[in-house]
Amino acid sequence: MSYDIRIAVKVVGAEPDNEFAVIAMPEINSPTYNIGEMFRKCTGWDFEQGEFYKVADVYPNIVRGIINLTEHEDEFEKYNSPNGWGTTQSALEALQSLKDCIDEIEDPNGWSGWNTFPKSVLYVAW
Repeated sequence: MSYDIRIAVKVVGAEPDNEFAVIAMPEINSPTYNIGEMFRKCTGWDFEQGEFYKVADVYPNIVRGIINLTEHEDEFEKYNSPNGWGTTQSALEALQSLKDCIDEIEDPNGWSGWNTFPKSVLYVAW
């Protein structure tokens, strides 16, 4: 089993079950559940699977996770999956892929292109 990471925007006037429109997915968009605890520990973010979170609120957590896994990898190795499906390296790659995806579509000045958005309207789901 794996997560389903995606970037979305909220659709105004949509039904509650269909209120987000996916606009992008990171290159690594389905990391294994085996590194869920590692994600939560290194980012300091206790996310719920399938929930949408404002990117502006959680982006610092994503960056924190990248820094923690880069600078303190040994502290998180205890969360490596015993079967090899989920390592500090794969967690780092997934977080970096997510950050890169957000950075690619994020426009800090508002909408300057058809495929750019300010962080304030972007959402991320796991």
